[in-house]
Amino acid sequence: MEIWQIVVICILMLPIFLIANYVVVKKAASERRSRDDRIERAVAASVAASYTDKSKRFESWSRYKAAKKRKKD
Repeated sequence: MEIWQIVVICILMLPIFLIANYVVVKKAASERRSRDDRIERAVAASVAASYTDKSKRFESWSRYKAAKKRKKD
């Protein structure tokens, strides 16, 4: 293969790479946005619940800790 053919192939592959990159970045951004929205809704619901019940206002936030894994016997 001659050098000019390699250069032409590289030039033709550039738009394909840019389009694929755009699709991947757009999908990652939408997933991050949905995850952030889900977290924000969970925190808002938790804060709202803690303020409706005055006795829970100073409760520790233990429900946000990771679930403990069971040991296999």
